[in-house]
Amino acid sequence: MDHDTINNIVNGYIRDNLSPKPEQRAYIAEKYVELKGFLDGVCFRSGSYPRYTSIDPVHDLDVIYPVTDVTVRDDPTILIHQLWKQLEDRYKNSSTQVKRVYAQTHSVTVELADSPEGDFSIDIVPAIELKEKNEYSQALYSVPEILRLNRRNRQQRYDKASERPIGWIKSDPRGYIKASSDLNEANSDFRHAAKLVKGWRHACKMAYKDDFKLKSFHLEQIVSMFFKANPNFSTIEAVVACLKALPDHLSSAQIPDRADSTRLIDGYVDSLTDAERTLIIRLQADALLIAQQLPACVNKEDVFDNLKTLTTVTKPRQFVASPIARNITPRQPWAY
Repeated sequence: MDHDTINNIVNGYIRDNLSPKPEQRAYIAEKYVELKGFLDGVCFRSGSYPRYTSIDPVHDLDVIYPVTDVTVRDDPTILIHQLWKQLEDRYKNSSTQVKRVYAQTHSVTVELADSPEGDFSIDIVPAIELKEKNEYSQALYSVPEILRLNRRNRQQRYDKASERPIGWIKSDPRGYIKASSDLNEANSDFRHAAKLVKGWRHACKMAYKDDFKLKSFHLEQIVSMFFKANPNFSTIEAVVACLKALPDHLSSAQIPDRADSTRLIDGYVDSLTDAERTLIIRLQADALLIAQQLPACVNKEDVFDNLKTLTTVTKPRQFVASPIARNITPRQPWAY
């Protein structure tokens, strides 16, 4: 098979196995339209879902709720309480099945009970629209720092808010969406490549839990950089290039944030321990070997087998010697 044929098979696999299912996309669209109505149209989606780089299943959706009152930055409590009460009242009269609507210090979360893919929640986060614009003439925003975290880490950050108050940062959520949209329109293999490396990362995360520190957004931005430099890359070429370059991207933080060039989106890299960095690089090396085999596949089954292997990561079981074994003196090599 030639490269284009194999690449098309890879994209088909990603569409069928890693991308959000049509029924889930329809569900999310329906629930977002409903929420937007509850908020009088003053909101927009943020995160990987509107960038078309999220993988299946989608468990949450971030929604930015722009406000004009800058005093919210000093004390968001009143706004958050009003927003929580407003949404709780609106959902009571909705056909949508809701587990609960609850407020944190900087956001309101709606946990839904009727998602076709299990748990699903919408996090509504207030943001202050700034006068500054990005290169697309879109406004920048001041947002709570928790918006940079995933759902699990966000809750952990909230739990520690009494020790270290949650701050606000300058952000460009619309700019990231626009940049990804442009890359995707120029070459849809961008989103395919992003989803495949994210699928690998997710498998690593499931196997090694908190020991695996590689961030999803960091990985996506590395893919973005390759497609900006190589607009005609195929999915296979981009995935191989991304995996090959990953160790260099773990040596030090180096990707500036769109809204604030003094802040690096991969800043966490500088705080990785040697063990954490070594684990990522070891798993990266395994994944690279698999990805490099894709161009040599001879049929669809070979392609699928490689992709399943790439997105299936198993943590080796640690051998624990039995009490009896520890009392046995091992035989010397020359005894055989």
